[in-house]
Amino acid sequence: MKTDALTQEIDAYIRHHFRPDGVPRGFLGKLPIGETTDHRADGATWALSFLLKKLEMTFSEKLLQLIDDKGRKPAEVYAKVGLTRSHFAKIKADKGYHPTKETALAFAIALHLNLNETDDLLKRAGYSLSHSNESDLIVEFFIGRGIYNIDDINNQLDIRGHKPLTNWRKSKDE
Repeated sequence: MKTDALTQEIDAYIRHHFRPDGVPRGFLGKLPIGETTDHRADGATWALSFLLKKLEMTFSEKLLQLIDDKGRKPAEVYAKVGLTRSHFAKIKADKGYHPTKETALAFAIALHLNLNETDDLLKRAGYSLSHSNESDLIVEFFIGRGIYNIDDINNQLDIRGHKPLTNWRKSKDE
């Protein structure tokens, strides 16, 4: 395979900047043990192949793993989040599913995730908890104290004029 200058430049860039956990500096510039140039794709093609093998799980993949790891039943979890069975089936079937931040947080609450687990799940959906966002601080407060009552969280969000995590509606009994 013949490589052009741009392909070589991209290959060098990837080798210089890519740092997955546990891979020593300079690893991409060298062949893995036991591998020869005869078996390796050239330049950026090899680097791209290596990167694709190292991709993290998507939000939906991680969510399904967490449900399994926590020993929870999917129906129990999606009911607490306020989703329908068909909506959850869509999440399950679509590896590229992109939830709203509120839905991702609702899953974290329903699964009783700690702050690190919550941050990881949010990251997979493209979000993070921010200390410049009052609603994020409210959710972080509850998670940090191990309080996973979504109605209490939604009530506190509502009191302060923020969007609830689920389709929760404030009681009309007032």
